[in-house]
Amino acid sequence: MRRSDRTLVWGALCLLSLAYACGSATSFGPAPSGSGSPTPPDAGQGPEAGTGDAGPDAGLPPDGGTPPDAGTGTDAGPPMGTRIQVPPDGHLYHGVFPAGLTNPDAGPAEPDSDISLDAADAYSAAVGRPLAYIYFSNEWFVSKAFPRFTAEAIRARGAVPFIRLHMRSQDRQLIADPLYTLDNINAGMFDADLRAWADGAKAFGTALVVQYGTEVNGDWNPWSAKYNGGYQVGPGKFRQAFRHIVEVMRAEGASNITWALHLNEENWPGDQPNNNAGAYYPGDDVVDWIGFSMYQNYGVNDPRCRDIGQLLADREAELGAAATAKPLFFFELGTSATSTQCEPGTWLRQTLDDLLGSRWPEIHGFAWWDETTADSSFVMDVPGSPILQQPFHDVLNGPLGTHLQDRPIAR
Repeated sequence: MRRSDRTLVWGALCLLSLAYACGSATSFGPAPSGSGSPTPPDAGQGPEAGTGDAGPDAGLPPDGGTPPDAGTGTDAGPPMGTRIQVPPDGHLYHGVFPAGLTNPDAGPAEPDSDISLDAADAYSAAVGRPLAYIYFSNEWFVSKAFPRFTAEAIRARGAVPFIRLHMRSQDRQLIADPLYTLDNINAGMFDADLRAWADGAKAFGTALVVQYGTEVNGDWNPWSAKYNGGYQVGPGKFRQAFRHIVEVMRAEGASNITWALHLNEENWPGDQPNNNAGAYYPGDDVVDWIGFSMYQNYGVNDPRCRDIGQLLADREAELGAAATAKPLFFFELGTSATSTQCEPGTWLRQTLDDLLGSRWPEIHGFAWWDETTADSSFVMDVPGSPILQQPFHDVLNGPLGTHLQDRPIAR
């Protein structure tokens, strides 16, 4: 999600003891204590931040809870295989980005991510279904190590860790990175770090989804073409960097990673012919999944009500053959409950109906961006937003809910 449209949430902490209590019965080995404490990606500091965590008073709808097969943090489901599979035709994975915070003096709580596992559990309970994957960022300005603690906690919940590999030296947007440029990546400057990360992923042992270059066809992140030589040469540098990262990690034996390319719903800027989804596609041999950020509205400062069906069609046209060669996903999905001009509850109900009803049969999964700012300039936190929670609960537990693939298929 773009910084210009939001400030990333600071949520409540999930203590290490709680994480283990939620999943210790099916843990796949002890999680290391880790070191360091991340700042959530692209976040500001101080009181402007909000909470992505519903908190203990969030409650459930009267008929809420979790269906018998859904599981909770204490029901991790069967052991996973080493590669996540695309769900069967007519079925979709369902995930979440549960915005949250670990601050530096919080002890051993979630030391290597920008999410709250409390928030993930609250979201799953609010919508009444389990999660196939949980989405979070690995910020290299915090730690270049594989984020094993958070990955373990996600796996203990029966979900696959979906990691945003954010190779950057700071969390500011709209500026060039002084260190992790595409040229430096392509020159092999960080190969030792990538090999160490791959060793951690390989040792983790079960399925992972990893993306590099979040929303590369936007201009807010440092891997975008604008900050790497401009739009004439930047897309080619990105393709090379993506390939390089994948090839280094594969050579290290991290075969449990499914590699994802994450594109924005809109090309930004839209008046640069070379800034389009297809220009950044690095090749069928290094991309397993393609996904998009799809937001109807970003909050009170955004007057637009986007047609995500049209945006999907536009990006598919730019991708060409890749759009049919690879499974497609909505890696981020959202709208703000405060954007009454867009009728967010009606839109959400229709969008979930469309997804589960196969309006877009090429879409194999979606993840909600579960976040709310302190000033409520945008509200996407489902447990705290009846306008959002009711459509989610109704559709996901209604007749179309049979089309959800609750547990990830991994072999």
